[in-house]
Amino acid sequence: MKVTSASMMDDASRAALASGRAEPSLGLFLDTLLAMRGISENEGAVIAGAALEAEVVATLSPNALDMAFAAIERGPAKPKAKLVYEDLNQTPAFLQDAILAAEARHTWRLAGPGIKRLPLGLPGHAKIEVIRIDAGTKVPWHTHKGQELTLCIAGEFSDSNGVYGPGDFSVYDGSFRHQPAASHDAPAYALAVTDAGLKFEGVLGALQKLFNV
Repeated sequence: MKVTSASMMDDASRAALASGRAEPSLGLFLDTLLAMRGISENEGAVIAGAALEAEVVATLSPNALDMAFAAIERGPAKPKAKLVYEDLNQTPAFLQDAILAAEARHTWRLAGPGIKRLPLGLPGHAKIEVIRIDAGTKVPWHTHKGQELTLCIAGEFSDSNGVYGPGDFSVYDGSFRHQPAASHDAPAYALAVTDAGLKFEGVLGALQKLFNV
């Protein structure tokens, strides 16, 4: 599986995004990908057209003007909370909001030496999380129980298939075995969507079988 760019997105993903039928986790993944890599003029026209066709005319509340003046009187909103990891400050604002919401609910979870994960807790079958890999750290060898979509959102990591920088993404299934590793210069962060989890090898694999996870 080659490193993939937004211009190579398949028709099903485009259709899901344009129609708003994408599962929340996939929708956030696609929105982040498009914000980081951009879309072609033709894709933009299709998505914009679909959004306009689905738009419903909204009726203003009778006290809408009063609410607007009240908001002005309240003054600026409270300062936005800070992300635990400043490296993520360069990611799209809507992704930062999702990360902040997750951080408010729970801390980053240890997933192995030098590896942390933050489940974003979106509804739906697919699970989405941010994975942080310390500089120079390797994720244990693994395959996948289903499909895994991975988007590099900060830093850089690599596997036997290539090097992934911000905006690069891959799609893997159970046929591919790999060991992602962060560069030695800085931590790497990935936005990952899975529909069935990972299958680790060695000690981690034995623990998975023992606890049936």
